[in-house]
Amino acid sequence: MLKAGWHARGHRFDSDILHNKKSLFFKAIFLFMEYCCYIIYSNKLDRYYVGHTDDVDERIVQHNSGISTYTAKANDWTLVHREVFLTREGARNRENQIKKKKSRKYIEWIISAG
Repeated sequence: MLKAGWHARGHRFDSDILHNKKSLFFKAIFLFMEYCCYIIYSNKLDRYYVGHTDDVDERIVQHNSGISTYTAKANDWTLVHREVFLTREGARNRENQIKKKKSRKYIEWIISAG
């Protein structure tokens, strides 16, 4: 009985080195990805908004263009505070921690301490 060649048994044609380089490349990108918990302020509404994102500059553009329902009433949102986290979960947890306080004073304290 003849054995089928290595390629007939479903082995990859590409070398392992090539695959390892690809996975290292994607791991490197992931390691440099950061998430932010941010606070923006609208002078027009005299309100703060707390959120989290992986691209705070793009998110502010979205807030000012009316894409976000809560912030659509104004187009003068400015970044007043941000905190950087390594994971989305960390940024989301900080956002929830700030929102649970339900306190403008607490938000203003965070901004002044920052």
